[in-house]
Amino acid sequence: DEAQIADAVMVAAGKTFARVRDDVGFREAMRLIMQLALAGSRTDTAAELATSGLSISENTSLVDVVYSISDEFDKRVEAANGRSDFSEVAQRALVGSVTELLKNHLPSLFAPSRDDVTSAFKQLKQPGNFAKFFQGFVGGLTNELLKTYLSRTTGTHLGEGQRFATTDQIGQFEKAIKSHCQEAAKIVDKFASGWFSKNRFLGAGEISRVQAEGFGWVAFRKMTLELAARARKHDN
Repeated sequence: DEAQIADAVMVAAGKTFARVRDDVGFREAMRLIMQLALAGSRTDTAAELATSGLSISENTSLVDVVYSISDEFDKRVEAANGRSDFSEVAQRALVGSVTELLKNHLPSLFAPSRDDVTSAFKQLKQPGNFAKFFQGFVGGLTNELLKTYLSRTTGTHLGEGQRFATTDQIGQFEKAIKSHCQEAAKIVDKFASGWFSKNRFLGAGEISRVQAEGFGWVAFRKMTLELAARARKHDN
């Protein structure tokens, strides 16, 4: 079934996933994720976001906020000369996770106030909410990586007598892959919640860039091990 195929692709794409740790896009995504979460813990969340390059106007929108975060990501990656296919994948996963957070907590998607937006980011100060936010990023990143890998091969399996008889079947397959990744990403939930609570406390409200990157890598490693374990389970 689709879950078995996803796991098989995960194993086959191991080298692609191994690039995560050294990729500038992944590191910058982790840095931004932690800055957003820590800003949510501050009294003046808007000011804290602004110091990270994320200015929120009084009259804004979901699209404006997401664009601001995406633009800041671009600037950081370009400054590090780290633009790559993988950084674009990390950017899409970050944007997707932020969009989901805002959709769930803004009273209006078209004309939220600055206070509405900062209130949404303040949700991240709760370790459990941070964990769900991060889980969305990990699941989204994994899904985007698999989609990139699969896009190189699905076209050769389309047509009568092939794995996919129609493009609609490919679409259904991609939806199944996305669902599978989101389910597997639950493996990082408890780890992320405990890690964020502990390290924010030990750092007196601060978490370094190195810590954020290390946390991201360990979490993603947990995700890859989870997918590999599922693959072995299906094989038995």
